[in-house]
Amino acid sequence: MTELMDTFYTSVGQTLVEDILREDGEYNIRTTRQDAEVKRLLGSFHQDTASLIDTLLAEQLAIGELREAAYFRAGFRLALELTR
Repeated sequence: MTELMDTFYTSVGQTLVEDILREDGEYNIRTTRQDAEVKRLLGSFHQDTASLIDTLLAEQLAIGELREAAYFRAGFRLALELTR
């Protein structure tokens, strides 16, 4: 069942979620602003420090994606239970 949910999550993420986020003006503004701030921040540090910060930020993004997937799985399981 987990493999099915993972496949479904990936499919939904690549279609519905991307469309919803693309249409959300606030999301676009915030991500553009955040990307610019990260570039500015990394540019102000020594190369080794910038690399460490970049690694930390990448880990934070990965953790967020794992949480997002867990929320989706929980919602999917709840929806399955409600259809019984």
